[in-house]
Amino acid sequence: MSVYSKQRKDGTTAWYYDFMYKGVRYRQVGGRTQTQAIRAQEKLREKVISGEYELKERPGNIKIEVFADTYLKRQKHMRSFKRVDLSVRNLLAFFRGRILYQIKPQDIEDYIGYRLNTGVSNATINRELACLKRMYSLAIKWGDANKNPVKEVDFLEEPSGRTRFLSEKECQRLIQNCDDHLKPIIITALNTGMRKNEILSLKWNQVHIDSVVDPSIELDKTENNKKRFVPLNDDMVQLLKSIKNGSPYVFLGTKNVPLKSVTKPFRKALRRSEIEDFRFHDLRHTFSSHYVMNGGDLLSLKEILGHADLKMVQRYAHLASAHKRKQINGLNGKFSA
Repeated sequence: MSVYSKQRKDGTTAWYYDFMYKGVRYRQVGGRTQTQAIRAQEKLREKVISGEYELKERPGNIKIEVFADTYLKRQKHMRSFKRVDLSVRNLLAFFRGRILYQIKPQDIEDYIGYRLNTGVSNATINRELACLKRMYSLAIKWGDANKNPVKEVDFLEEPSGRTRFLSEKECQRLIQNCDDHLKPIIITALNTGMRKNEILSLKWNQVHIDSVVDPSIELDKTENNKKRFVPLNDDMVQLLKSIKNGSPYVFLGTKNVPLKSVTKPFRKALRRSEIEDFRFHDLRHTFSSHYVMNGGDLLSLKEILGHADLKMVQRYAHLASAHKRKQINGLNGKFSA
């Protein structure tokens, strides 16, 4: 540690302090006298050691909206960008003008209260907190912060997710009532658990069914940006081999062009089948539910669906009860007197 003086261009003298801590150098003007510089140095050193002082805490430190702009530019490749962009806009409506290091856990608690008062759901607030947490993680990585205040905040409790699924009879009825171009899409959803956008954007170079031991669909543009392989059963292999359209895309619409939406024909098929309160995404729940009820394990289901956390498939755990009962009944008579 040291303090020293320098003569300024205007003829006045300024005293500086200069010290190192954990490989980081801290050097600033401390005052007009040696005593002022020593006091300023000791005050700053205490803050640095206690963690109150951020590596970037100095005039011109980055504001959250400036960092958010950089963050969004680097997230545009993400499939969830629209959701991220909306979360950032909501966060900036509350935190705009604040410097990153100035936002404390209590400020984030205030944000939670503010958002609750606007009437949004706990799930929405949690998605926004997750976005802010991710922003701070990257800010630390990029050298714009050294603490993540979101880690000290408890997320809100969320109700169990919706798990609406069809019976086998309802599935057959839905398939029979689909228009010709929609039918293979519904069959694919029911047999693979793939998301709607994954199905509609599927290309033939992602389909591996020829001369392979384990037929599968390769997905690289996923929600979590991690490649995964979806195994195919015999019905799916037969279905895919029957499609011959000469297009790079597997599924085409009535005009032989790739589909961007199937909302109208899907709703029509639901009306014809007399199925109510059902969304396309519920086909994914239907696949998952029947997979577990037929003996599939949750870990494999997590990998097939592309979830990062096993908690995401715990909602299907209770459906395994019937299968367990069936397996136990298989022991009937084997160990009786």
